[in-house]
Amino acid sequence: MNKKLKRKPWYPMAMAICIGILFFFLISNIGTIWDIICSIAYYLYPVIAGVIIAYLINPLMKLFEEKVLFVFKGKGVKRAIALVLSLTIVLVLIGLVFVILVPQLYDSILKIYQNRDDYLGVIYGFLKKLGATSILTYIEGLFSGSESLFDKLIAYIGDNGASIKEGVMTLGGHLGAWGIGLIFSVYFLAAKDRIKEVSKNLLKGIQKNEELTNTTLKHLTRMDFIISRYVAMSIVDSIILGVANAIFMFVIGMEYTGLVSVVIGVTNLIPTFGPIIGIIVGGIILVLSNPWHALYFVIFMTVAMMVDGYLIRPKLFGKTLGVSGIWILIAVIVGGRILGVLGILLSIPVVAIIDYLIKEVYIPSRKAKEQERIEKEKKAKEKKEKDKKKKQEESKLQEETEEKSEDSKEKAEE
Repeated sequence: MNKKLKRKPWYPMAMAICIGILFFFLISNIGTIWDIICSIAYYLYPVIAGVIIAYLINPLMKLFEEKVLFVFKGKGVKRAIALVLSLTIVLVLIGLVFVILVPQLYDSILKIYQNRDDYLGVIYGFLKKLGATSILTYIEGLFSGSESLFDKLIAYIGDNGASIKEGVMTLGGHLGAWGIGLIFSVYFLAAKDRIKEVSKNLLKGIQKNEELTNTTLKHLTRMDFIISRYVAMSIVDSIILGVANAIFMFVIGMEYTGLVSVVIGVTNLIPTFGPIIGIIVGGIILVLSNPWHALYFVIFMTVAMMVDGYLIRPKLFGKTLGVSGIWILIAVIVGGRILGVLGILLSIPVVAIIDYLIKEVYIPSRKAKEQERIEKEKKAKEKKEKDKKKKQEESKLQEETEEKSEDSKEKAEE
């Protein structure tokens, strides 16, 4: 940008008007813009999935390279072994989840189905005491008449077969895309140094300023650290809570240990409201079989959430986020409105990055510009005083010269 143009008095106002028009255009066409983004993301879905998988596996691979495989001298050999080990561990963990948790979840759901009459009786009696007539009428409609609930379910599937088929195909498409994404992630992880170098050269080519490029890379590295640490520590925190809940329920002898513990672990990934949702859902599941167990569960999880909030999470996250609670709440609400569940999950790292950019980029930049302005004004003032003093000295010298000239003339006349 031409520096002379920036000095024009109308330049700030013109820039503000242009930014306002651009912002109004974006807000007015947010639906169209989002549709375009979704269309692009649809075709690049496997690639995006590969980037996400690579991003999640990279910390583990980096740990192997730096802490375990340091005895190997060749970087290529070290990278290949670390990649194989990381993928193996991830796939084994996923396999263990399916082998251990899925059967428990199946047994829990099957048990709930087998005892549905007793549970529905408890719910029916509870709703009757509350006087919830509309819900009672709906439940009576489900279980009245010659058809059983199973027959009605079969009829519903028959009437909505096309929608169910479409949903199954969509789910299959997602699973296939993530499967292809896993293959892409292997290439991304194997060539991550080359990708970084190309990205760095591209950035240098765009900015043409080495100092600005290095500053940009420093900020990108910091943002990468914020996101990766948040994701990793959120998963660790959810595992800790899920395992702690499973141990507690097993010791007490509660039913549905696997199902409730998975609910607690998964909902804990949702910021702010997630733990509350997990406690409510787990309490509802347990109150059907044993109200006292539900009470014990709610008390234990309330205490566990307090310990997690005041002790565990500060140790895990440290000062990585540093965002106030009100901004997190706003970010969760806005993220959920824009992107649904994905927006809720990404809201905290996004607002943490925005907070970092404001504190570490925008504010220092404004301070530097203000300091530069003050320095310029100071130098201009000093120069003005210096010029004034110089003029005074020149004027004084001129007066002295004139006086000497007059004295010389007088002497000459005498």
